[in-house]
Amino acid sequence: MKIHIHRRHLSLVLAFFLLFLAVTYWGVVAKFLKTILRAAMPLLIGCVVAYIVNLLLRQYEHLYQRLLPGPRAQRFKRVVGIVLSYLSIIIIVALVIRLVIPEIISCVRLLITNHGRVINRFISTVQENSSLKDFWKSFNPKHLDWDKIGKYVGYGFGGTMKTVMSTASSIVSATTTAVVAFFFSIYLLIYKEMLARQFNRVMDTYCSKIKRPVMHVIRTFDESYSNYIVGQCKDAALLGIACFIGMKLLGMPYASMIGVVTFFGALIPIIGAILGASIGVVLIFAVSPIKSLIFLIFIIVLQQFDNRVTYPLVVGKSIGLPSVWVFAAVIVGGGISGILGMMLTVPLFAAIYKLVTEDVQRRHANVNN
Repeated sequence: MKIHIHRRHLSLVLAFFLLFLAVTYWGVVAKFLKTILRAAMPLLIGCVVAYIVNLLLRQYEHLYQRLLPGPRAQRFKRVVGIVLSYLSIIIIVALVIRLVIPEIISCVRLLITNHGRVINRFISTVQENSSLKDFWKSFNPKHLDWDKIGKYVGYGFGGTMKTVMSTASSIVSATTTAVVAFFFSIYLLIYKEMLARQFNRVMDTYCSKIKRPVMHVIRTFDESYSNYIVGQCKDAALLGIACFIGMKLLGMPYASMIGVVTFFGALIPIIGAILGASIGVVLIFAVSPIKSLIFLIFIIVLQQFDNRVTYPLVVGKSIGLPSVWVFAAVIVGGGISGILGMMLTVPLFAAIYKLVTEDVQRRHANVNN
């Protein structure tokens, strides 16, 4: 009597066996996965950088194709687009540094000037304190245990050297990761069509039955994240520029720095606007409380205008996520990974919300039919 074992049953048994091994030896598995993740971190960062730069690359390639439609010129479309994309990001970062650094120096100088009297008063108080004078007069270095002091000094020096070496190692590691991620992102952008064809061939070979729904999920997530990144950047840039111009017209200090802070704060849903306004109020309050109050009124009016007019026009309904779910995404993302989590979970929730809505509508349509 022959026993026929179905391939599906064999796969199910193998899956349960692997799950049993993973649960039993979870410590070893977790350590192994952590090692792999640490080794692949530069490549993952490169993927994120390539995804963001690709949004600019599409626009530059489209513009290049319109300006230079000839077949010979098309050979250099990718190279020119990549160079212009990275050059644009470098120029933006340099411009931000150029605007922010002088304002930070001015702010530090103001704080030192305002607190100079407090420091001088503290020094004079210490010098005129009678108890401290009596202590120094009665102090005798011969009564000190120099062996213990030598041990403490040696331990402190060793700890300092260990900290310095650890910091230097971290800097070298971060620099290496950044360089590898940068070059890997360039490779991904150059060969993105080839990688897409290879992925399609793998899906056709091994997952042909589920290729269509999987590709639909990938396109939905791509659309959600790309729309969110482009829309938020446009709205944040408009809000930052409007804040800078308004502060200049009102004669407010630190207009450049607060404009940049407002731009970066606007990238974070809900919390970002409050954070940017709070930093601006604190900085201006050190100069003038009256101007700080005027700035608070100005930034509230500006944010209300942005929420009601600019944001719907620029971003519109591209995300397609109701406000209650945006708030939930911000709370969950902030609890998981801070500010970065807030920025990433909103398009994630938007994609999941769209997929669930489509599935519910399709099921109801099938039931009604």
